[in-house]
Amino acid sequence: MGTTSIPVVLALDTGDDEEYAEEQLQHLIAELSELDLDSIDRVRQGPPPPGTRSTEAVQVSALLLGLGGSGAVLPVLVTFVQEWLNRRCSGSVRMKIGDDEIEITGLPDDVRQRALEEFLRRHGQ
Repeated sequence: MGTTSIPVVLALDTGDDEEYAEEQLQHLIAELSELDLDSIDRVRQGPPPPGTRSTEAVQVSALLLGLGGSGAVLPVLVTFVQEWLNRRCSGSVRMKIGDDEIEITGLPDDVRQRALEEFLRRHGQ
């Protein structure tokens, strides 16, 4: 009997500099590949907006991760993202599981930390 992968969306917000966002996303992907994740995929946004010349889907700074069925990797992922933000990037990461979403910053204040703990509790951690 196999386990089901839990889909988690990570959306990186680094501001308006697309080149910087892409560079940071590449660093994030490289470091995430060292975690015990079922999958790491780029999120692509539908067709390009009308009036643009691009024929490719518009890329956003977001990833779809597959966590093992038990979800035991979720607290590790949250800690990883916080530490990564502290080391690499000025910005934040929005983490979404189903309809539940939370913003992660490098050094959360007390309110954000309590919200993060509640988020983990809701997802069985």
